[in-house]
Amino acid sequence: MQVVIVGAGNVGYTLARTMSRKYTVMMVEQDEKRYRRILDSLDIGAVNANGGSPAVLKDLLTEKTGLFLAVTEKDEFNIFACQVAKKLRPEVGTIARVRNPEYMVGDIQWESFGVDRTFSPERLTASKMKKLAMVEDLIDYERVPGFGLAVAVFRVTDRHDAGLFKPLKFMEMPPGSSILVIHRRGELLLPSRTENLQVGDDVTILGPPGAIKEFNALLGKVHDPHDFVVVGGDIVAEQLLDILKDTKCSIKLIEKDEARCKWLSRKFSNAVIINDNGTDPSVLRDENVNMADALICTTDNEEENLLSCLIGKHLGVTKTITKFSRRDYEMVFDMSGVDAAIGTYHVVANELVRQTVPDLEVLVLMAGFDEALIGVPIAEKCIYMGCPVSELQLPDRSVLGMVIRNERPIPPTSDLILSGGDLLLIYASRRDVPELEHMFKTKIPLGP
Repeated sequence: MQVVIVGAGNVGYTLARTMSRKYTVMMVEQDEKRYRRILDSLDIGAVNANGGSPAVLKDLLTEKTGLFLAVTEKDEFNIFACQVAKKLRPEVGTIARVRNPEYMVGDIQWESFGVDRTFSPERLTASKMKKLAMVEDLIDYERVPGFGLAVAVFRVTDRHDAGLFKPLKFMEMPPGSSILVIHRRGELLLPSRTENLQVGDDVTILGPPGAIKEFNALLGKVHDPHDFVVVGGDIVAEQLLDILKDTKCSIKLIEKDEARCKWLSRKFSNAVIINDNGTDPSVLRDENVNMADALICTTDNEEENLLSCLIGKHLGVTKTITKFSRRDYEMVFDMSGVDAAIGTYHVVANELVRQTVPDLEVLVLMAGFDEALIGVPIAEKCIYMGCPVSELQLPDRSVLGMVIRNERPIPPTSDLILSGGDLLLIYASRRDVPELEHMFKTKIPLGP
């Protein structure tokens, strides 16, 4: 199948790199610099042209094209490009990126506009922010498509007495879940290589969504978060307030643009809107940010988000959550001590792969670390078919998290016999992917 992607920004780039290991990808980008970046870094087809031009799309869309994605920063352009694609090839599935919340209100029949599906990076980011804010010490979370599972990362603090003093081998994990890896002071550890959790550990678990809160309680839950300070009143903040409107959360939102503050205060009664500068230490101190369960920074400026998070940490806030769209900031946020930094392009890539490419083996990109949860099938001629899990010699930075058999997840035990048709969910460093591909004689989609 051929996939055509219009727009080579961070979202489009991530989608192209993810899908290109499984499908033929053609990228359309009008900006010369972005176009050159695609040619230099990805092994895909690319055209330096207007992705909304009927003449351009007529040449690109063929009988092999199954999916068309318009993911530029301009909503109207994306919708128009999908209309053109659907007019030229009615059988092609079309997906448009839509940022403006006003376009998503009501029961709009997008199909009548030639758009089969829409997605909002801002809505997806806000949804993840809410998830991380509402569970104490949860710093990353991704659903695993199709199997009722999720990957979650918890940060161990000195409040977690229950988790610190119990050896891992005696820790009773929630049913159907397991610890995948532990990150400790920059080092990746498998659970078998350490006896206890330590303060500062980032613990990655795999299991059903209900197990996430159970694991939080297992570590030693202090209370349910409900008090939040939000810095920034942009689209992500607007979406976040909308998502939280039916909860009993206490929300303060700080935005320096007066007109935006007035608009938000008219639309949302579930938050106190404050017209001030969220990067000013005195403002955050006066708003008692140290009493909040989380400081959530949503501006479009990574430097401002970073500064607000650092000030919040200095003032004593329990958790800091922010977002970024520039790739070069991923490591900066990780090194600075920000608890949860959400890469918009990661969130979008994971969601679109879940929704639009059901036959793509499981791929969940985890932010902050160079790792992913991948699905590796046991083919009929695989050398591991009929072998127990104990004989599976994975690379040092990889661990078997779950075996999917007949669409049912099975926690792996050393005596579990692998069968043809099994899907192995392996949590792996991306550096291990070539070795895993060689072991299982398959291609594994790679993230950014």
